[in-house]
Amino acid sequence: MSGWITKLHLRVKTTLRARIAFLLIIALLFGAPIWGGHTLTPQEQKVLKIWLSGHPEDRLATDEDCDCADDIRRMKAGRGGAWKPVPDYHPYAATGDFNGDGIEDFAVVVIDSSKKEKNYTLLIFNGAFDVEKAVPNFIKPGLDLKFVGLFYGPPRPKPYRLLLSGFESDSGLLLVPRGQSYVLK
Repeated sequence: MSGWITKLHLRVKTTLRARIAFLLIIALLFGAPIWGGHTLTPQEQKVLKIWLSGHPEDRLATDEDCDCADDIRRMKAGRGGAWKPVPDYHPYAATGDFNGDGIEDFAVVVIDSSKKEKNYTLLIFNGAFDVEKAVPNFIKPGLDLKFVGLFYGPPRPKPYRLLLSGFESDSGLLLVPRGQSYVLK
């Protein structure tokens, strides 16, 4: 793969403008995604698994816990215009650079099986983390998140913020970075 980069670099004119364009292309090809997704990396899955092993009453919330199959289907298909398809959409998992430090973070919702009501908990883990010692930077227990999902990235305005909201709603809770944690607004 590096051979084609070398050939491309040799063809780029030596002007400052051309060098900047070349560096921008390389950054876009190999840099962090502009926004996140809804599928955890193997490393993020391991962090979550280790955290859950210390919290046996909790389990990862599933699409079925949302009771929003039609909404999930619409998110995966897109809704036209600015609302592009999100093929990996899951309402209770999101990844992205939530705190603006250039490193991917992730958020998940877990369910406390010892409770019957308000048993959803939102967890946010800031990257980069030591897989074996990672702890959430934000924990918000006691939520009722049926029919609610996590959203991040376009077509919402920049700076992108993690949003906890009902589907097709203009309102919700924004998670705004504050130090190493977040505040709900």
